[in-house]
Amino acid sequence: MRAQGPTFWLLKGDLDWREGYTENIVTDGQIRLAVDPSGPLAFASQDGSLGGLRLPQGMALDDTSLLLYLLDRNTQSIKRYEPAAREFLTLPNVGGPGSEARQFQAAGATAIAGGNLYIADRGNRRVQVFALNSLALRHVWGPWDGNRRPVEPDHGTAWEPVDLAAAGDRVAILDHHYGRVFIHQPGKDALTELIEGSEENAGRFSRIALDRDGRIYLLDASSMKLMVFDTEGRYLEEARDPGELLDRFARPAIRLDHKGRFCLPESLARECPRELPSQPASALSPLVGCGSGEAGLLFNRHGDLLEPSPDPEQAGPRLYARQGTWISAALDSRIHACQWHRVELDLHALPPGSKLRVSTYTDHEPRSIQDIVNPTVIPERLWETHHALLGRPVSESAEQEVPVTVCNEGSGTASARQEEMLVQSYPGQYLWLRLQIYGDGYVTPRVEAVRIHYPRDAYLKYLPAVFAAEYESRSFLERFLSLFQTEWDAIETRIENIARYFDPDAVPAGPCLEYLASQWLALPLEGSWNSEQKRRLLAAAPEYYERRGTLEGLRFILRIYLANITGIRELADEGIGQAPGVSAFPVLVEGYRRREFLMLQDEEHSRLNRNHPLWSPAVVGRLQLDVFAREGKVRLVSTGDPERDFFHEHAHRFQVFLPSTWLRSKADEALLQRALDREKPAHTKYELCLVEPRFRVGIQSTVGVDTIIGDYPVAVLAGSTGETDVPVNRPPRQRLGYDTVLGGESFRQGGMPLAGIRVGINTVLS
Repeated sequence: MRAQGPTFWLLKGDLDWREGYTENIVTDGQIRLAVDPSGPLAFASQDGSLGGLRLPQGMALDDTSLLLYLLDRNTQSIKRYEPAAREFLTLPNVGGPGSEARQFQAAGATAIAGGNLYIADRGNRRVQVFALNSLALRHVWGPWDGNRRPVEPDHGTAWEPVDLAAAGDRVAILDHHYGRVFIHQPGKDALTELIEGSEENAGRFSRIALDRDGRIYLLDASSMKLMVFDTEGRYLEEARDPGELLDRFARPAIRLDHKGRFCLPESLARECPRELPSQPASALSPLVGCGSGEAGLLFNRHGDLLEPSPDPEQAGPRLYARQGTWISAALDSRIHACQWHRVELDLHALPPGSKLRVSTYTDHEPRSIQDIVNPTVIPERLWETHHALLGRPVSESAEQEVPVTVCNEGSGTASARQEEMLVQSYPGQYLWLRLQIYGDGYVTPRVEAVRIHYPRDAYLKYLPAVFAAEYESRSFLERFLSLFQTEWDAIETRIENIARYFDPDAVPAGPCLEYLASQWLALPLEGSWNSEQKRRLLAAAPEYYERRGTLEGLRFILRIYLANITGIRELADEGIGQAPGVSAFPVLVEGYRRREFLMLQDEEHSRLNRNHPLWSPAVVGRLQLDVFAREGKVRLVSTGDPERDFFHEHAHRFQVFLPSTWLRSKADEALLQRALDREKPAHTKYELCLVEPRFRVGIQSTVGVDTIIGDYPVAVLAGSTGETDVPVNRPPRQRLGYDTVLGGESFRQGGMPLAGIRVGINTVLS
């Protein structure tokens, strides 16, 4: 079928790159240089982090206390970072060379899950599990030289546990000898064999990892690729580059440099409160800013504190290949002797030290990719290379045979941008696009998408035919007129697509989105929100403005804010007037609903058969001599009329009830209060009520309003929860006799309080 009018080929990662040939190139959603097979980003990285997908091997981070545990292979001991001492201290009675219980021989991997520390001891062919709080030995799987009976996995005693990985409450154990994977869940004694061993897999896998969703990744040591399995142990796919998997893993906070050093961020090094750093460690510079007390502490692989070097550090191993080539498959225009128009590149990054060269080749025949890459069949002179992009100016000695466009420079990568160039190859039905990428080994350009427009729609068609009679004349005029056409085409495209600037789902992020919200809809947006959160509020504005100032409208807008705060997107799916979806919260209770009191000497409000409390001056607490003057209860209220307190106390007031766990910090609470202050009727006042998961008769027992059924709260005696950034309106926690019960495991099962408490085993006093 013949193409009708100008059109284009779209090459993109989430569609189809239509690649025909690659060399040192990876297309993981973007076209970029492949990682250096021996560098820090490769699966075989020396730190054992699988290219930065997980913590270096031998390190484990406790998700609860955020304390780092370190395996010292030289002494076969386990060290734990102690914030008070600001150094790593050796755990007592755990580790040391030997084959007895609690001893290791060639231990190499650690993991933490469910309050347990797992150690894979390859030399003794066993895995030992210790309780983090008491260091009690809980499990041993493998040969045991003592008198106790060993707990051995099936299929013989020759198993060889070489690596561990944890995700949530699951720990995966890799048996190198049989190529098996075992799963253990805290609280259970037995291991579950998830991936069975075979002769084919014997000695094949050397490393293991678990992603956020529990998928299992095994490193094939021979081919250096990851085999991916689902949570049930079924094979899914294989991956050859860590960049393909980064979005599946939580980026580790610690990376080792080429000298075996690492930076412990100050957010993890301080005593309280400890939290994960906002920015993960970089493979290019894992020690940036480390060494000062404010930025973090510098340690070596054995946990020894180091002094920062005053001299500039030399660059470590290269991260990427120095150059690579990507060639598309044949792109068919279905037009004989088609004059291809232009190429558009969406660049995610073109950092300093990198270069991108764009070339095209056209032909009347659909040649094979082998012919295209063979220089004896398609010589280099037939590739039209009229455009190159540089991350920074090149020296005069560098190649200057083609025009150069210089991108923005900076300390990091250049910002995303779009580049376009005219196709100057001869007419042909088929086109091949070649991208040659160059870098210094530490950075790489990234191409997000390519559009190849055809046929050429030049302004030459508006000139008399005599100007296009000769090929040389036509070619020159087309190139000359394209200078002006490019600018006018951009203006025409903007006019044609102007409607998207008024669509919340299509308006570009940034100033355009902000302008639509503020100038067109008078809708304030929170500066801390990302574009997705802003679009969610923007899309809800038309429906909300119809009911603004009403109870339903206020609840609707609060659900949008809560969806952005909590990440529960379903909260924003409920429209005005619809039945509650994922949650009935927030619940708004107007003041007049709380005015159901009995009043003596008032026939209308004194019927004793009504189930309501008795009104008294104590409700307001106004100081009135001979009426209400109780010490400790009285308040100095100088406004209003005491005779009309019954009516005014709850007038123009409302309460907002929602689970306390939805607001995790004072910033979240302040954000919601800004929404309430802005959207509530001006004459009203509100009370924000954060509901704890409790049920207390006569205090907190209104079903559907302030009642949430929850588990028994955990008490920390003579201590604190360690929380400092707590919402002001959140009720206090861990008050004996109010919301806390002391009890052990038997109490949870219906026994008597205080039964089953074992200090050091299942109870911590702090």
